[in-house]
Amino acid sequence: MRLKISVLASGAILLDGQPADLERLDGALERAKQNHGQVWYYREAAGAQPPPAGLAVIQRVVRHKVPISLSSKADFSDWVDGQGVSHPRGGEGAAARGAGPRMPEVSIRSDIQEVFARLRQTAAAPGAEGGLAILKPDRTHLVMPRLGATPALETMAKNMDRLVPGDVKRNIAAIAYTLFDAQPGAVPGLAEVSKAIPFLGILVGLSYIGHAVWVFEGHASALAAGCRDADVLIVDSAMRVYLAPAWDADAAAAMRNPNILVHDRATFQLAMIRKAGTDGGRLQFPN
Repeated sequence: MRLKISVLASGAILLDGQPADLERLDGALERAKQNHGQVWYYREAAGAQPPPAGLAVIQRVVRHKVPISLSSKADFSDWVDGQGVSHPRGGEGAAARGAGPRMPEVSIRSDIQEVFARLRQTAAAPGAEGGLAILKPDRTHLVMPRLGATPALETMAKNMDRLVPGDVKRNIAAIAYTLFDAQPGAVPGLAEVSKAIPFLGILVGLSYIGHAVWVFEGHASALAAGCRDADVLIVDSAMRVYLAPAWDADAAAAMRNPNILVHDRATFQLAMIRKAGTDGGRLQFPN
């Protein structure tokens, strides 16, 4: 279910192209909430001071906890990301097939802290109950269960143990491209996910040795929540350019141990750009 809400410069409110008052809007938002819907929101003369109706609409969307996507065009043909950049709208599969990594359109959630709390809980669950947890732009999540032991995985586990020792279980967040080249309605498989996340093997290995590992896109509306309580953050170099200014400082402020690594797509190497503690180039966990 999708509601298209426009607030005109005059203060008039349009709901799916028809005049509406706040009472009607409340009813529509409640139905959208019950049906896991979304709001597409456009405000005429967005550069000017918003009319009271604009604030009233946003307050009601937040109160009903309905995801919202902002548009700069009256026909809702675009969406605006956290940096104010306009992008054409398109389906998830089409977007993944038609372009490389970018900051996707995301559902803006007032309960984003709770969304990530559930994601971390899934990532930390023991054995086959948990696994690598990936938060998609629509704020549903995909779980890649921990794999069964094989000689190849045991070898990989030793390498991962050198990166983040498994004797103490850590929280590891990753920022990566989370639009997958899968058919509409299909669950992305290992091939589709690894195509979008080139360092998927590292994440799978860290999850395999018992760390709680989760992935999200790094949108400004979710950055602090997504990094909360993390001991390590691994960032895809292709996504780094789409992150908000001072993203690393904001991420570090939310992390338990601010160890931040960037995975270079060209060299497949990890580079440390922030670390907890002062002991050489090693990852450290003082907290």
